[in-house]
Amino acid sequence: MLKKIAIGAGLVAALAVPGVLLVAEATTQPPTDLSVARLAEGKPFAPICKTGEVVDSRPDPAWVGQSFARDNCTAPEMPAPVNGLVASREQIVAGMAATKRYAALSDAYQRCIRDFVAVRQSRSDTGKPVVQSLLLIENHRILVSETNKKKARARMDASIMAFNEYGSGCPDQ
Repeated sequence: MLKKIAIGAGLVAALAVPGVLLVAEATTQPPTDLSVARLAEGKPFAPICKTGEVVDSRPDPAWVGQSFARDNCTAPEMPAPVNGLVASREQIVAGMAATKRYAALSDAYQRCIRDFVAVRQSRSDTGKPVVQSLLLIENHRILVSETNKKKARARMDASIMAFNEYGSGCPDQ
């Protein structure tokens, strides 16, 4: 029993020594000319505001928006983001209209999917069951559409906030 404990303690010590040596070596080295402080010296950084941030801006896979199982439902394209820091008032208003139009098209897309699923389920009463994978995929497409609607609205809200704070030309109070 003691032999097994001693072997285990020896293995732990053998694994810990290289890590301790690396930490000791790293703390004794002076900063090099390419240190982070020197790279950032004299270069201004743009402010990063985390309030109301749109976290996930990755595009969805192409299959999510395409017609699936011949349902003839195609997702609308998300509106282009507007940079509120440099946009004109007309661009902000156009972006708001595009976001509103996208929300309406997204609702129609979701309705199309729901109608397709309802028709397929009504056919299942006649003897041909609905495949569960079809229901899962169609439900996922609806959820992605709803999430994209929220993303588009959050992006537009961020653009409006940036425009009001920096790009509107309003005098500071």
